[in-house]
Amino acid sequence: MRNGPVLVTGASGFLAAWIIPKLLATGRRVIATDIKRDETRLQLVTKTQSLPDIEWMELDIGDEQACLDIAKQYSPSDILHLAALMIPACKASPIKGANINLVGHMHMLEAARSVSARLTYTSSIAAKPRGKANAPANLYGVYKRADEEISRLYSEDFGVSSLGLRPNIVYGVGRDLGETAVVTAAARAAALGDAYTLPWHTRAGFEFVDDIAEMFSRAVMTDWEGAAVSDMGHTMATTEEIAAAILQAAPKAQISIAPQDRMSPTEGFDVVPLVSKIGALPATSIEHGIGATIAHFRELRELGLM
Repeated sequence: MRNGPVLVTGASGFLAAWIIPKLLATGRRVIATDIKRDETRLQLVTKTQSLPDIEWMELDIGDEQACLDIAKQYSPSDILHLAALMIPACKASPIKGANINLVGHMHMLEAARSVSARLTYTSSIAAKPRGKANAPANLYGVYKRADEEISRLYSEDFGVSSLGLRPNIVYGVGRDLGETAVVTAAARAAALGDAYTLPWHTRAGFEFVDDIAEMFSRAVMTDWEGAAVSDMGHTMATTEEIAAAILQAAPKAQISIAPQDRMSPTEGFDVVPLVSKIGALPATSIEHGIGATIAHFRELRELGLM
């Protein structure tokens, strides 16, 4: 089991808010970085405004020298690279999306290379081919697919070990950005007694954030080398099943589904690369995950944190 410092990018974000507490619980030193310090999501996830003393540093991953400097300063054994712009932001500003999601990724590979650290990073199910073009369906997916190939070559050419993990539609408290944040928004509305319409219908992999955070945390903690990319689950569900789970946890919820279809990958998932590194994967059911999310939102309301 590894025990060196972990440098986290995108530490103000959704996934980091769930992963950082797990890493701290193992005793790992965590250096949290982001373009600016924002602990709002951490407070929601941990249900408290009295957070542990986390080491924070401001970092713009678009600044190559800043990435190299912070790696040199802390000499992390692992870099957990979570920073990225989501699908809508990449569509709205393609050049900015490329600078952060593609060039920024390369900066973190260079930072890892400079101190012989491993890089565990968020790829995405959006990187998988789909549709008539048999290719990623949006710029975000294109950037993430390129990140995977660049990481492979950094391992072959420079010996940088990396693991790219592909979350699917992740839901849970703190998910408030991105095209698929609507599942969490629907659970939040149910907890607060508000009506909500899911804006599209799909069949896809819906993944509870605590499972995703556990997998990332275990990936950082375990020993592995080389470059690999892995899906994180392969269980499919429909938006009707999401709505049913919401109604099970909140029978008075006013939940509906718009008729628009959203294309999602439904086959070709491979979790073997991840299982080979961390063992059996957690797989919370839709009913339990949605129920836990609604309960979490209700508790936050009672605590006056939302």
